[in-house]
Amino acid sequence: MFDGILRHGHTIYETYPPDIVIDHDASAQAHCTNRHVLAEAHRVLDELPGIKHREIRGQNLWQIDPANVIVRFKKTDEDGVSSNYQTRQARAFDRGAQIPGIPAEPTRLTAGYLLDATGMSYIRSQISLPTKRGVIWCAAITPAGNREADETAWHEVQRQRRLF
Repeated sequence: MFDGILRHGHTIYETYPPDIVIDHDASAQAHCTNRHVLAEAHRVLDELPGIKHREIRGQNLWQIDPANVIVRFKKTDEDGVSSNYQTRQARAFDRGAQIPGIPAEPTRLTAGYLLDATGMSYIRSQISLPTKRGVIWCAAITPAGNREADETAWHEVQRQRRLF
């Protein structure tokens, strides 16, 4: 579900005429792609039972009650870190701080997409867990059409770092 939503945004952006895209920097591309991702998220998620959309000061969040999580959609780097300007509200989401209208208890996840260095090729969709100490877990979503019946829907992609 999340993979389809994220890929949809990039797929729509790829249909933009070259004479329009030539004027876009990485920020404009991310903004346009994100608008398509959010539109698709509304189409897919808003009518599902147990899922509530919340827009709080421009931040679009989906509260998924059965799983006790809150999800946002973002362009991310290979570690699942959101790559946009970190507003006070975005930092609050990452750190698990109180956001008006959102309970503090649910796990906060970022559903993100990773592009290659040119920004043209889609590498993967991923889910990450941001915390006060940074992203502590990131998993690539294996598209349904690319996995065997008994294969997991994700695999960990977090880069390993030295502990000390």
